[in-house]
Amino acid sequence: MTDASLQFQKKVMILCAGVTKSMHLSLSDLRQSSCFGHQVGDFIKDGFASLNVTWMYQEVEPINGCSINTPEYWLVLRKAIVNAVEVEGCSGVLVLHEVDTLTYGAAAMSYLLYRLPAVIIFTGAMVAIDAAESDVWENFTGGLILLAKGMSDGVYLYFHGDILRPLRSTKLKTSGRHPFVELDFTCQQDVPCLPNEVNYKRYMRPVSIGVLPLFPGLGSWFLESMLGSGIQALVLEHEGVELAVGEGFGHGLVGVLRNASAKGIVVVVISQCASRSPYKLSADIRAAGVISGGYITREAMLGKLYALLGGELEQSQIRKYIED
Repeated sequence: MTDASLQFQKKVMILCAGVTKSMHLSLSDLRQSSCFGHQVGDFIKDGFASLNVTWMYQEVEPINGCSINTPEYWLVLRKAIVNAVEVEGCSGVLVLHEVDTLTYGAAAMSYLLYRLPAVIIFTGAMVAIDAAESDVWENFTGGLILLAKGMSDGVYLYFHGDILRPLRSTKLKTSGRHPFVELDFTCQQDVPCLPNEVNYKRYMRPVSIGVLPLFPGLGSWFLESMLGSGIQALVLEHEGVELAVGEGFGHGLVGVLRNASAKGIVVVVISQCASRSPYKLSADIRAAGVISGGYITREAMLGKLYALLGGELEQSQIRKYIED
């Protein structure tokens, strides 16, 4: 990060992504004239007198009855963020997101908002605002101050004072302090690896993706059933540094994956191990059309597939940008 790349934030959009219920923070609380709004204003004024920050707020409602934890909703959220930047003139967006899927949302937006000239910070809360030990105030004001002080363009995750990179982050705890961590995936990039044309301006369609851990006893019938459910991609999670045909992964499974690839279903294998050794797929598995995603979080791979498949790239292009 260089000084030249930092932006001085003056106008910030606060987007409530289905979080008001879990935080018990109502939209009226986000008005600058409200009690909470005055607290925010006083906090910024007292601690950062040189900053002139104003904020707007908006609730991003699901459409057509979809859940806030679906690819369809993330496209709605994406549109709201782009609108905040391009129409409302905001240079920063603070997204208040449901905490259980916070890393999924932040990772997806890292790809779906590729090249958006703005700073996007995702945050949430473990404890609602009406509880004595609530962390709503801490995370809300902390994210707002970061936007006011200035950061390089991109998507970030902020929680309990930690600034995390979404493409390396995951949630490890359901209670207590610092539930999110960055994993030591040395091969994983901190910025999206996408073709330039797959950016925040590109039309994206919703896609359906399945996730399945590879486990002893996985049967061909089970894999066939999942691949026949209408999904456009399947992420297979492997606990290791190399996947080859042998005990626990027989030729029958390879045949099922070969048929799926021939039908245009994207099959990616990722490793959940933070290893420094190169991840490998055996030649016969690669020949079946399976793509090696290497060491990467589930959240990051899903986000990448949402962008590549949603942007309607060819399967050969998808392979290139996953394996690069």
